[in-house]
Amino acid sequence: MARAFTLALLTALAACGPRTTAGRVEAAPQFWRPSVTKEAWRIGGHLETRRIRSGLASRPEHEVFVTVNGQVAMQGEMPRDRAVEFSGTAEGSGLSALCTPRMVARATLQVTCLVLVANERAASLTFTAGTTRAE
Repeated sequence: MARAFTLALLTALAACGPRTTAGRVEAAPQFWRPSVTKEAWRIGGHLETRRIRSGLASRPEHEVFVTVNGQVAMQGEMPRDRAVEFSGTAEGSGLSALCTPRMVARATLQVTCLVLVANERAASLTFTAGTTRAE
């Protein structure tokens, strides 16, 4: 009985701790000029965080979106514990991104994505999902 009470108390205390807020955070857009055209590309994106029910508590799930000129070029699930690679196309060119997560606080995830266009470095996007956000 005491063990069940202790487990229930620990679960309740864990649920009261800091949690990554659900929502969307934007990366500051960057401009890149392809060598084959004169028109600059606006490379940006966002990180979506959802809270998924898991027993009595919930856990965060993250998805990265990389955009070129306002159109989604790559997207995929972003784990909190390992780097992932994405690929896509935009404006007729192949794109890839290496996204690396870093926990900067208990409930704050920072993701940095190095974006390559045709194997040329084009942008470095940073997203930070945490407990509070500047509005």
